[in-house]
Amino acid sequence: MGYGYGEEAVRRRLVGVLGASESGMSGTELASEMGMSRITLAKYLMSFEQRGLVKSRPAGNITIWYMGRGSGVYTFPDDYFRIESAYLDMVVSGDAEDVFSLVQNCIHSGARPARLVTEAVLPALNSLDRMYDEGRLGGLERALLRDTIARSLHYMNRPAIHSIPTKNCILLAAEPREVMICRAAAAALRSEGWRVHLPGDISASVDVFFDLDLHKLLGRVWKGTPGVMVLAVFGGDEEALQFLAGSVDTVRKGTPGNIRLAFCSRTDGKRLGADVASESLADILQWCDTVHKSA
Repeated sequence: MGYGYGEEAVRRRLVGVLGASESGMSGTELASEMGMSRITLAKYLMSFEQRGLVKSRPAGNITIWYMGRGSGVYTFPDDYFRIESAYLDMVVSGDAEDVFSLVQNCIHSGARPARLVTEAVLPALNSLDRMYDEGRLGGLERALLRDTIARSLHYMNRPAIHSIPTKNCILLAAEPREVMICRAAAAALRSEGWRVHLPGDISASVDVFFDLDLHKLLGRVWKGTPGVMVLAVFGGDEEALQFLAGSVDTVRKGTPGNIRLAFCSRTDGKRLGADVASESLADILQWCDTVHKSA
């Protein structure tokens, strides 16, 4: 191989060669096996390592290249089903670096961050909660593994994606346990060009002055520009959502612009005054896209 081959062809060949080696290979061995010059291959290896596709470790005065658990060749959308189980296995086994490599690899292989959130991150969070309820995980263990998931979300924020001025949203967690879902939603929406504002847990701020607080927040982050402002609330019981819907309605009357309210909760939020309500984050994300297109 050499300059006549594209990056994808080099990557697939490299994965095949390294995947067949249990202990890894030096750069010289790899170059010989792949039929490339060491200098050309080194450029590819450094690029691939930065993206989590391969890993390296020092061995004396040489560098050994090998495939980590998060490495491999994926093709999307066909391989989303593979990522769900791989992501959960790596999270539960405590291999944080492998989790990050897997996410990086998926992003650079063409996976949409929003799909990774709904296909891998949310199922993993649900699995951790189920394992905790069944006594298979302790409270501290679950907290540690949820932190790994939270950190993996940072690798889904693609720097090439610039926010679109007409896409605006504020994500609110009506209870502390929903903060992680808010973060996952934020990663998904940012990857689609949304300008995301994340106050997080607002349970301690919900009082008679909440509508004033919300009005001030909107004035700080949004000027009623063309487009839409989505206020998405995660979690909360019927009483809390009814109060929030009333507060948003008050703010709407005194604020110019297209403000929409979404509830991601088990409660029938649409009956309480939301524009959309669903337990499914995927449904909320799809609705946000639809609302923006029709704004």
